[in-house]
Amino acid sequence: MIRKLFGSPSYMVAWLATVAIALLGFTTPEYLKYWYMLSAMWLMNVFLYRHIVQLYSSKCFKVMYVLMYVLPLAVECAALMVPYHSWNPFFRSVSTSLVLTYVLFMQMVVAILGLGCLHHWYRQGRGKGLSAIARHRYLGVAYSLFAVCFACYMVGAVYGKNHLVVRHVSVAVDGLPSSFEDYKIVQLSDFHLGSMYNRHTMERIVDSVNALNPDMIAVTGDVVTLCSGEMTPYLSTLARLKAKDGVYMVLGNHDYAKYPYFPSPELKTADSIALISMIEDSLHWNLLCDRSCFIVRGNDTIVVAGSQYIGLPSLKKIKLFGDNPYSYGDLNKTLAGIDAYPVVLLTHNPVVWTREVIQHYPFVDLTLSGHTHAGQMGLYTKKYSNQNVGYNDKTKAGLFHCGHQHLYINAGIGTSAMHSRFLIFPEITVIFLDNE
Repeated sequence: MIRKLFGSPSYMVAWLATVAIALLGFTTPEYLKYWYMLSAMWLMNVFLYRHIVQLYSSKCFKVMYVLMYVLPLAVECAALMVPYHSWNPFFRSVSTSLVLTYVLFMQMVVAILGLGCLHHWYRQGRGKGLSAIARHRYLGVAYSLFAVCFACYMVGAVYGKNHLVVRHVSVAVDGLPSSFEDYKIVQLSDFHLGSMYNRHTMERIVDSVNALNPDMIAVTGDVVTLCSGEMTPYLSTLARLKAKDGVYMVLGNHDYAKYPYFPSPELKTADSIALISMIEDSLHWNLLCDRSCFIVRGNDTIVVAGSQYIGLPSLKKIKLFGDNPYSYGDLNKTLAGIDAYPVVLLTHNPVVWTREVIQHYPFVDLTLSGHTHAGQMGLYTKKYSNQNVGYNDKTKAGLFHCGHQHLYINAGIGTSAMHSRFLIFPEITVIFLDNE
């Protein structure tokens, strides 16, 4: 068994790639948990590869299979020569996405052809194996599914990712002062500036927002993906965002420079400080790090509060990997002393609303979040909701209610991991506050 296992050249390539990643420091401990899933995929490939090749005799599969390991290894070698976070952000986003997408779609091919192997073994037990016609059908289904999925990915990368939509939402706020009736909040989220094609894309977004003439702009985190350098080319464009009461922002999980590898903790800290400096000193946005601001009109007041990123993984993840160490926010500090006014809370992670806000802070009227990207690829009918229940992981974006409290999850502007948005388009949300 050991000889058969290690006799697979593809397994050795996969093993060497894993070692290379570990030595390179290509990923941070935050990504380490995903290697359990990758290991499961590799084991599936190892045990099925030889049987698939023997059964189907497909040269196309052999080439596609080898590429599944060569492409990630090429990226890792490139990262060894040039630090990954210093790559051109757009090239980094596209190259990583293509490799990741190819590997994931190839797993579907392996799984389908593996089912054919199981079918073959079952028929062998009954006296005859899989016919040539049946084998060609399995190959046809596997390659067709691969082609369709990759075509959807490319449509999302070329068209969907740039098809900007504006969503209008009305939220009833209990006790809203009359002077804030029809108060207009424009929410933006998850820019992931490294995934932008060029500055023209962001200029179009800024022009669209300014044309809405918002009273307030809320940016709910993840302006960058890896490091502060992604923001530099867009500073002059983002500085044009205008609202009567200003731009308010909170940090997302990607804004703490926690994902790229840095040679020292000091450099990681310096990168985070550089991003904050750009936001506050160059853009002049109101960065809400566990604090609140009062917006006053005449004798009336509402509060916009914002927490730093609060990491609350699903209960399943807690059991598997332990508590999330990447949690920076303090809701008690953020919401202290403001319960006498209507409150709009900005927090990147929508799970905070379910587990904390509606449980312990009944005076928070509206929570604005992002983080989910609405899944990036899927159908709106399954990804969006407007319902009187708490947010759950099955529904990725939209408006939620629990009593008089509301949550809106913005689908985001940019992309992360997969450089594509198939039927889940970049979103600008216009939220009108109404009195009940």
